[in-house]
Amino acid sequence: MPGSGTAEGPDRMTARPSGPRRRSPTGRKSPPARRSGRAGLHEGSESELIYGVHPIVEALSGGSRRIDRILVAREGGAGLGRLLRQARQAGVPVTHLPRKVLERRAGAGVTHQGVAAVVSAVEYAETESFLARVARSSDAILVGLDRVQDPRNLGAIIRTAAAAGAQGIVLGSEGSVGITPTVAKTSAGAVERIPVVRMARMPAAIRRLREEGGFRAVALDPRADTFWDGPGLLEGRLLIVAGGEGGGLTRGVLQACDERISVPMAEGVESLNVAVTVGVVLFEAIRRRRAAEMTHPVPEPGEPGGP
Repeated sequence: MPGSGTAEGPDRMTARPSGPRRRSPTGRKSPPARRSGRAGLHEGSESELIYGVHPIVEALSGGSRRIDRILVAREGGAGLGRLLRQARQAGVPVTHLPRKVLERRAGAGVTHQGVAAVVSAVEYAETESFLARVARSSDAILVGLDRVQDPRNLGAIIRTAAAAGAQGIVLGSEGSVGITPTVAKTSAGAVERIPVVRMARMPAAIRRLREEGGFRAVALDPRADTFWDGPGLLEGRLLIVAGGEGGGLTRGVLQACDERISVPMAEGVESLNVAVTVGVVLFEAIRRRRAAEMTHPVPEPGEPGGP
């Protein structure tokens, strides 16, 4: 599916380790000792810079990763009051610095809103525990992404999936962007709210979810003759699989799925952006689940037929 073609800013900035520097025998300060990255962290780095008010508020609220320091432009910015109150309550140190210095740290063209934070990198969900958890839900919804390269598309999909109540994102390793600060910013902090698991080969991941988890894998393919409104396509345990901005889904991924569906288009429009397509299908699946609950409500405890 065609993508947005947006340009990406710097993906990561590594924080300077805290603590005093070691002194060499000559009395000069030696460079700080390098800290090794922890297993499970993105891109092999222990710290990264995130920016923007909402992503930092979510990081403070979510508690899923350590926040070492918050950097605030001396000239101020809109909407910083709540953020600074939360930082004070959490005991996170705040450093005020000139806006130009903050802009250099964040990178050219980044909309930082006058604030950035040095945080530990988001961890991917551990594969086995993730699969065990989603298999316990009879109507879990997952989003599988193969070769999505635009960080803004990935961030938008993560935000939409979290808003829809999906249980997680399955991200292919081959040719796909990881979770970068640009992704975190575009997701408006939703990376703190929804687990993301990264699996080496998407066709194998799809087959495993089908065979071990009982998921129906539905590929979003603009060439498919079956539309999304077919009966039984979006019910039960559902894996919605979408491809990258250029070539879409690979043949191996398409063959691993149960169905191929498309979103009907008006004449003259070939396809939607991948993030938009995923959002449309996600909320259609949620709409069907809510309609089924209204038609066949689950009995409350103590009612006839209830637990």
